[in-house]
Amino acid sequence: MNRKSWYKWHSLAGIKLSILICFILLTGTLAVISHEIDWLINSSQRVLPSVSSSNINWSQVYKSAKKQDSKAQVASISAPIDDWFAVEVIRVDAQKQRYREFYHPATGQYQGQGRWYNWQRFFRMSHRHLMMPTIYGVTIVCIVGLVMFFSLISGFFLIPQWWKGFFRKPRTNNKKTFWNDCHRLFGLWSSWLLLTVCITGIWYLIEVWGGNASFPEQTIPAANKVEQGLIKTSPAVFEKVIKSVSTYHDLNIKRIILPTKKEQLIIVQGQNDTLLVRDRANNVIFDGTNGYYLTRRIANEQSLHVRISEAADPLHFGVWGGIYTKIFYFIFGSILCALAISGTYLYGLRHYNSHRDEFYIALKAWKASWQGTGYWKWVSLVLIVVMFILTSLIFTNSVLI
Repeated sequence: MNRKSWYKWHSLAGIKLSILICFILLTGTLAVISHEIDWLINSSQRVLPSVSSSNINWSQVYKSAKKQDSKAQVASISAPIDDWFAVEVIRVDAQKQRYREFYHPATGQYQGQGRWYNWQRFFRMSHRHLMMPTIYGVTIVCIVGLVMFFSLISGFFLIPQWWKGFFRKPRTNNKKTFWNDCHRLFGLWSSWLLLTVCITGIWYLIEVWGGNASFPEQTIPAANKVEQGLIKTSPAVFEKVIKSVSTYHDLNIKRIILPTKKEQLIIVQGQNDTLLVRDRANNVIFDGTNGYYLTRRIANEQSLHVRISEAADPLHFGVWGGIYTKIFYFIFGSILCALAISGTYLYGLRHYNSHRDEFYIALKAWKASWQGTGYWKWVSLVLIVVMFILTSLIFTNSVLI
């Protein structure tokens, strides 16, 4: 195709779903820092960074949680996201609804609680599957990702010697030239992130339609799988488990899953020196009644298929390097949002023949962009409205999903 044809397809791909693209990029950018948003809103999550997140008094936290409420089930205990976060305990009440409690990582002191459906859940779920059933929502979002991927590839064919444009200052001859140069600059600087999220998005699409990787089954004695009613692990057994972990795995503990009615197990998950894996890729499993070791999983022994699957989330959301990479992703995610907005505005400028001294050019350019989206704008708006309706139903009724 010649340059004119590339521009036509690039423009069509960007404008038709521009509203939905902007929404998905915005929610994804905010999802990167969603834990930090909750930290700002809920004071119970905040602590002074007096203890490293790798040196937590797990036993004291568990004892405090048992003392705080002896009836509600402790489903899991998670390490702080960063040193200034509290330990998070997920509990299940008598109505089978989940909620959060927060404890000081060093003293185990109870600090307060929060809802299961917080800002982190909202941004993650709205970005990932628009609050819809996963297979449908993920498919829609990933198809939009394919459109963005095509826009990325076609964009490079529109910029002659694009590698020279990273430090080219936008010209100010007129609005059209200025926004065209800004759009190119935004595109070049954010191209690495757009490529990353599009490729991982394609992988999510493959997974949701049956190509997902599964860990090798871990051998668990049948007695630990039989439904016998919920076993509440004693603090002594819990402490025995914590002290035993280092015997079986070089693990920096990130999450402890407590026994359920289906499995009388304590599952300790975390990180070692394996790069780009989720916490679940490493684990040590113990008997929840007596603390005896049962089995373990080591991330670097997993298949290539599993390793690719485990790398998707850290790469997509930028959590692989802690707060520093999240800030980095947030900055360039914001640039991606600016790229989508500037591209939409530029389309309007190019399709509205304005005069230099004409008033309200911006308003008329946006109107031209709105018209350029055609019927697709209603598809985008309907999907977003449905997402907010589902959000209201899910978050108000605290549906357990």
